[in-house]
Parts: sequence; structure tokens; C-alpha cells
Amino acid sequence: MKITAGLTGTQGLRICLFVLLAYIFFFITACKQSPEEINSATPLGEFDPQESTFICWTPQFQEITLKLIQEIAKVDHVTLFYNQSNHQPENLEKIFKQAAINLENVSMTPFKLEKDNIWIRDYGPILVHNEEGQEEMVNFQYHHEENQEYNLFNEQYASKMRIPFMRSRLYSAGGGREINGRGTIILVEGHEKYINPGLSLEEIEIEYKQHLNQKNVIWLKKGIPQDDLFDHGPVIDNIYGNGVHWHLDEFCRFADAQTILLAQVDPADLSLDPFYQVVHDRLEESYQILKKARDQDGKPFKIIRVPQAPIIFDQGNYNGQPIFYTPVTSYLNFVLTNNLVVIPAYYSPGDPDFIRQKDEEAKNAFQEVFKSRKVVMINATELNYSGGGLHCITMHKPKVKKPSKLRLKINNALKRLKG
Repeated sequence: MKITAGLTGTQGLRICLFVLLAYIFFFITACKQSPEEINSATPLGEFDPQESTFICWTPQFQEITLKLIQEIAKVDHVTLFYNQSNHQPENLEKIFKQAAINLENVSMTPFKLEKDNIWIRDYGPILVHNEEGQEEMVNFQYHHEENQEYNLFNEQYASKMRIPFMRSRLYSAGGGREINGRGTIILVEGHEKYINPGLSLEEIEIEYKQHLNQKNVIWLKKGIPQDDLFDHGPVIDNIYGNGVHWHLDEFCRFADAQTILLAQVDPADLSLDPFYQVVHDRLEESYQILKKARDQDGKPFKIIRVPQAPIIFDQGNYNGQPIFYTPVTSYLNFVLTNNLVVIPAYYSPGDPDFIRQKDEEAKNAFQEVFKSRKVVMINATELNYSGGGLHCITMHKPKVKKPSKLRLKINNALKRLKG
């Protein structure tokens, strides 16, 4: 009071304005954000609180889908999208009642396209919340040639829910990226270049930084060989991959903002077949990169190794010659909800006992990592034969983060200053 007692009204106003600007500068610096970024939003991690799990209905994988909805709806919410062109809600409700699904935790949302497409992880909405707590959506291009109409899915959803959305020229699949929700994204070079052949890695990186507000990009080289494209030729000898070309969610996932789960081949499995050595070499290459990587704040990650799922060698025929091919088996293709971790199971009665042991080892490993969640296992081999898994048929809806009153005041002050 003594300092400002002799000042004129104009001088006092200037000092107050200076103090306000200094405080705003300090707050922005502490948050490590620039004024241009203060209103941008970073997608939350899948381990963060969720409002719902999105699933898109198709009869093709009905048994697996029903089991997944049944387990999640016991304790968490499910949003089921159904194509009005092919399905009626009253029929779906009958199916769910027969499966003893808790309908109180299931909401059905219609859309209208020609075909069904269960792989919502790759084309579904990426929902973020700005500093005012308002929901926004990021829309990438969907690469799947046979389902180009699903580039319209997000537009229909955004229109129905009245959500503003931003478009990107980038082709991107949800299974091809991992985000820690704090500014770090993990990508696979081979996959991103395959679906964006006209862009450099630098251009791809810029797109992710601009549209998902990522500060830090970690590039891995390759995915697991089971996920190689079939028409790219054999991985080794006459064994072909049968995947979609190196989706990240088949071998590497965030458990929290500082913890990365990475698959690992059991040394004892290397003697089973030379193919296991190829899997091992690719995973260890990724491990070396991740071990040296840092997060958005310059801190190292905690890396936890989890078992590589049993590899299935199935017989086929190509150009008149007998071959083997490998469905994309993986424990890392799991689903996180608020209360559950749903991971694939591979053992069936009559299978070799080492498969049962692998499942138990994986379940124990996940329970150790996700102590506050219940671990549930569902056999998803049918999805693996189509190049995907449980994670691929779900999309998480993050819970709205309500901004603090202090943050809102600062945002409003910045807007007034810019205005």
C-alpha cells in the first residue's frame, strides 16, 4: 500500500497490468506451454479415467464381441454403435438379453453407412478436451481400401453429438500409435511410411505434433513379423505374416505415462522354430530404442517386458505351393477400462500345456502392472486371423476434465489481451 499510495490512476493501472502479465508468463512457463498452445489439447492416455468404451457391432465376430461387452458392462460403460443400414436396436437388445448383458451400462448409438466395420480403433473418433472442458475431435484419414466410406463415420458422430472436429491430411490408424497423454507419442517408421508414402517422417511427425499436440515423438523401426503384410513375401523360409504391416498395439503399449509394456520372447521358445528368432530380434531392436528414449520432460521410461503370445503356424497355399502363415497373436492387444484389463487368451482344452502356462504367465504379469484393475481373459484368435485383436475392436472415450477456475481465469485474461 505504501508503494502505490502516491501513484496516479494511470500508473497504478500500468503496475497492475504488469503484475498480471508477469503472473501469466510465470504460469505459462511453469506449464511448459506457449500462449499459442494454451488452448490446444493433448489426448489422454487409455489408462486415464474413461466415460465409455466404444464398440461397433457386426455379426461377423458376434461371439467375441458379446463376451467383451458382457465383461465390460458388468462394471463399466459401453457405447455400442450400430449401422442402421443393417441392424435394428430392438433385435440387438434381444441378443444382449439372451447373453445376460447388463443393459444399464450399454448405450446404443446409430450411424448409417453401407457396410459393417468392427475395427473402430483405426477409424474411430479421437476425442480431446480443450482448456474450457469442451469436447473436440481429431479426424485422420482412414487407410483401409475396402472401407473408405468409414471416413464419414466421424463426421456423422460429430454432427450427432455436436462436436467440432479438426481434419488432418495424414493417414493414421489407432492401432499404429501409442500416446502417454502427457505429450509423448510412439510410432513405427515402417508403418507410417507405408500408409503415407508421399510424406517424409519429418512431415508425418509435424502432423502428429500439430493435430494431437504432441511434444515428443519416439520412432521404432518395425513391428512383429506376424504382422507383416502377406503380399510382401515370406518372413523366413516359406512362412508368411498375415497382418496389417506393423501396428504398435501388437507389441508395445503404455501402462501409464511413464511405463511402457513391451513383448519379449522367452529364450526357451527360440528352439521351437527359427521364426521365433525373427520375433526376438525385432522386439530387442525396439527395446534398445525405448531404453534410450526420454519422455516429454526428458525423463527415462520404465520398461516392463511381458510374454510374447504363442505363435500359430497355419497351413495355406500360395501360387500353387504349400506355405505357412502366422495370425497376429499378442497379449499386448488388450483393452483397458476404468476397472478392467481384458487380455487375449490362447489356451483351449486339448492344447499343449505350454500355451496354458503362457496364458497364466501373461495374466500374472498384467495383474502385477494393473493392481487396481481386474484382469479378464477372452479368446480372440478369430480376430487374430483377420489381422487384429481385442484392442482393435474398441475405442476409449476419455472422461471430461473439468478445468480449474484459476486456469479459466488465465485463459480468459489471455483472450482479452489478444483481442
